[in-house]
Amino acid sequence: MRVPLSWLKDYVDITMSPEELAHTLTMAGLEVEAIDYIGKDWGDKIITAQIIHLEKVPGSDHLNYTRVVTGTEELGVICGAPNIQQGDKVPLALPGAKIGDITITEARKMNYISQGMLCSPRELGMGNDHSGIYILDPHTEVGQKLVDLLGEVVLEFSIKAHRGDLSSVVGIAREVAALTGQPLRMPQPVLHEQGTPTEEMVRVTIEDPDLCPRYTARIISGVKLGPSPDWMGRRLLAAGMRPINNVVDVINYVMLELGQPLHGFDYNLIPEQHIIVRRAHEKETIKTLDDVTRKLTPDMLLITDPKGPTAIAGVMGAAVSEVNDKTDTVLLEAANFQGSSVRRTSVKLGLRTDASSRYEKGLDRELVNIGSLRACQLLEELAGGSVHPGVVDCYPKPAQRRVISFSIDEVEWLTSMKVTQTEVVNALTALGFAVKPDEQGKTMLVTVPTYRNDIEEGADLVEEVIRLIGYDKIPSTIPTGPLPEPMHDDWFEREQEVRNLLIGAGLNEIVTYSLTSRARMVNLLAYANADTARYLLQAPVGANNAAHQAVESSNGTTAVATFDPRSIPAVVLANALSSDMEALRLTLMSSLMETLQENSKRNKAGLRFFEVGRRYLPTDGANSLPDERRTAGIALCGPAEISWIEELARPADFYDLKGAVETLLEGLKITNYRFTPTQHPSFHPGRCALLELPRRVGENEEVFSPAGVLGEMHPLVQQRYDLPHRAYLAEIDLERLYAAAPARTAYQPLSRHQELTRDLALVVAQDVPAQDIHDAILRNGGELLRSATLFDVYTGEPIPSGKKSLTYSLVYQSQERTLTDAEANALQEQIIQALNKDFGAVLRS
Repeated sequence: MRVPLSWLKDYVDITMSPEELAHTLTMAGLEVEAIDYIGKDWGDKIITAQIIHLEKVPGSDHLNYTRVVTGTEELGVICGAPNIQQGDKVPLALPGAKIGDITITEARKMNYISQGMLCSPRELGMGNDHSGIYILDPHTEVGQKLVDLLGEVVLEFSIKAHRGDLSSVVGIAREVAALTGQPLRMPQPVLHEQGTPTEEMVRVTIEDPDLCPRYTARIISGVKLGPSPDWMGRRLLAAGMRPINNVVDVINYVMLELGQPLHGFDYNLIPEQHIIVRRAHEKETIKTLDDVTRKLTPDMLLITDPKGPTAIAGVMGAAVSEVNDKTDTVLLEAANFQGSSVRRTSVKLGLRTDASSRYEKGLDRELVNIGSLRACQLLEELAGGSVHPGVVDCYPKPAQRRVISFSIDEVEWLTSMKVTQTEVVNALTALGFAVKPDEQGKTMLVTVPTYRNDIEEGADLVEEVIRLIGYDKIPSTIPTGPLPEPMHDDWFEREQEVRNLLIGAGLNEIVTYSLTSRARMVNLLAYANADTARYLLQAPVGANNAAHQAVESSNGTTAVATFDPRSIPAVVLANALSSDMEALRLTLMSSLMETLQENSKRNKAGLRFFEVGRRYLPTDGANSLPDERRTAGIALCGPAEISWIEELARPADFYDLKGAVETLLEGLKITNYRFTPTQHPSFHPGRCALLELPRRVGENEEVFSPAGVLGEMHPLVQQRYDLPHRAYLAEIDLERLYAAAPARTAYQPLSRHQELTRDLALVVAQDVPAQDIHDAILRNGGELLRSATLFDVYTGEPIPSGKKSLTYSLVYQSQERTLTDAEANALQEQIIQALNKDFGAVLRS
């Protein structure tokens, strides 16, 4: 929240510098994120000027040529803004002025000489409005430095969710007054009511008082819409809001000043002059002020009339009854809505506004009438309105002030700080609490103001006392008593071990959100349909070798099946932060691909990432917790290594990824593993493999089962993420990985006897996995076969079509004796016969 210092000084005297004030507030728990000095870079090069001539530039559909006077000279300026008129007084940046990173120079444009630039609010750093030039007050003197007119110091606050009372300039002023000992000057609205009483002009019905504890309505007639005065426009701009007209600006001004959101309806557009506050009906819709038709659900609160909705309570009004150029009578709404209800509605609709952000923090019900009175006063003064007598105030259950019994001993017990009763009473009184001490001087009854709904117990009062006295006054003490036993966490140590191994493999760790959306996860599937979506649930673990079926269109090209991401049975949040973070992730691959996408835009070097995190798989039962699978993900994209000669930088490939996985396996002392080909809708067909590890199924029986998947991402998937290079991903289930890791590492002595090496060149069918051949060699080689290493794969002449050549290096060795050639040859022949029988393999001639 942005608070202009000059506005703050309307309510409390401030003698310290902005830096000192920011430090004082931050140390008291009000975090000042930044101090914005509007105009600090303007100097004497940005001044006020008046347009005395305006003409269209021939050949352009939007440019104007203006002549402006500064009091000492007349200059020509080209301008493309649509809102300027002859006679307007505007900010002029002279040649040599700096606007952001641009230095203004004299230039020729469209055969005209432009000797400066007319500035918009965004160019001046006064907000985000870039729709037109900032029009100064007509009474502004030309030729003066703009910094002397519009220069401002703005404090930017980070307001926490439990402190709704700080979402206003007056709320900040109340804290400043308490911390500095200065009196607080609250606005004191004075009205001149006249005309028909409000109760005779409008009727209000609250059907759901649990969601709307209080609703008030006032009528202001004779309103004349027009521009706001310059002082109000400047304050709104400095606070981050764009001035619109005097009625809308007054409503926004009061919200910023007091923290009470308001809404203005055109009184004449409300059928039967009857306001109804109710929940939405099933399938009801509303067209909001941003010209979007929104679907409503029965848990959303609406402001309606007898014909239908006129506003979403606490969020945004509807176009049907908005204040417009023809409005002369305004119905002013000031209400209090349940914070959690407003937040749920705002999140579901993806519509967050300044009003909703205040309501969701919880507002003071008593603030409703104060805000309404203040707005009526300003509409009288600035819009020429006449306020009708009285107010329609529906307040079924008036708020009761909370009374807490408090002892000063609680301060010492929680903070070790000794305080006196006088210090406690002074601190709480300065913050607006009513304190009634007892005769003994130890305990007191504290009445909490209605605007502090975050104060519930004595510990909250301790915090208020301490932050006002100063956190730096808390004494440093040494803990006494025995230290607690350290908690041993096996998985913490295991995940650290995985991180160290992958960092050693040359990868960089990333940490991403566990929250994502089902639509973002579906981006991983080359062909999204109900069949392939199951891979998000069970893949990478448990994916089978069956190829997914793409949908063939009539012209022979591959089409994507129609698929609704909402049908994915992910763990979905009941109250999501946004539609983009609605569900817990089923896989790490989605966030890995998004990280590759973002980094590839900014970095030409090789991207080598890994993440250790959890996947959340749904389980049976409506109230059952998800299965949280500890998982490691690896992603490679771009050059495999950095080279100063770009042409020599080899791109990463599947074997770089496989090498990183093998480095992890080797570090965990896992030697019994296999890679088998598979098909997966996220990966390139024929370039994907399962990591399989042994799993015990009986007392002495083991079977290989999937523990991960790795491969090159499908071209369609890479296109969705706009990657300039091929991407390679792996995802490994750490729980299955550690289940296969040996509990103890066993060593055996090196043999003192010579080893014998034999090469074995085989010709087999191309669809026979090399892993199956390798396993069969080890199985039939017996104890004397130490290793079998594949070192050559060949296809082409003279190998027959449909066949491939695999060449292995076999090592034979005994611990007890030196083997003879005859023994090695016999084992070699035994292996060849078994391979011929099982796979039809023959020796390569």
